[in-house]
Amino acid sequence: MEIKNIIFDYGKIIINLDFNLTRIAFEKEGVSNFNDMFSEFSHLPFFYLFDCGLICEEEFRIHLRTATGLPLSDSTINNCWNAMLLDIPKSRMKYIEEIKKSYNTFLLSNTNSIHLNFISNYLQKEFGINDIDVKFNKAYYSCQVGLRKPDEKIFQLVMEENNLVPQETLFIDDSAVNVETADQLGMHVILLMENEILEDKINEYLLLHKEAVLH
Repeated sequence: MEIKNIIFDYGKIIINLDFNLTRIAFEKEGVSNFNDMFSEFSHLPFFYLFDCGLICEEEFRIHLRTATGLPLSDSTINNCWNAMLLDIPKSRMKYIEEIKKSYNTFLLSNTNSIHLNFISNYLQKEFGINDIDVKFNKAYYSCQVGLRKPDEKIFQLVMEENNLVPQETLFIDDSAVNVETADQLGMHVILLMENEILEDKINEYLLLHKEAVLH
């Protein structure tokens, strides 16, 4: 079947990330056990709760102070937590705008309100927009919908709300477990590896799929 819809992850797909920078920032503040609390692949339960919007920012910071045993200020925690967020290349933003002309596009992100506030300020400064959702048909953030990848329920939410057919939908993420869920639900998938170029991977996949459909 022809691909009509594309669902993008946010971190490492649209916006560049470096989790190590957050660890370094916390270590500079005296946090010696940050990797035990949080990494790209595992974390303490309160990080999950915050990503799902089940605890507020102040509760998140209280949990973090308890876990570190340090009286870190709100601004220190926010700045360290946001250190992982880098940039969105202008060429990537232009590509997202262009591909939306031919496909229904969606954003599906595990994220939290502290990160979204930081990114909003960045987007306003660099692109003159408050939220990247204006570049997609619709954006879904875990902290706003109360669900988080790789839970299949968040994928089903996107599919059902927008009447998407899995076999007509391409999902791109940098996490193998997220891609596995999308694949099990019948979607086309791209697992973007480090140093691979998003635009090239999508264009290559779409071209090969079109050729396969024609034959």
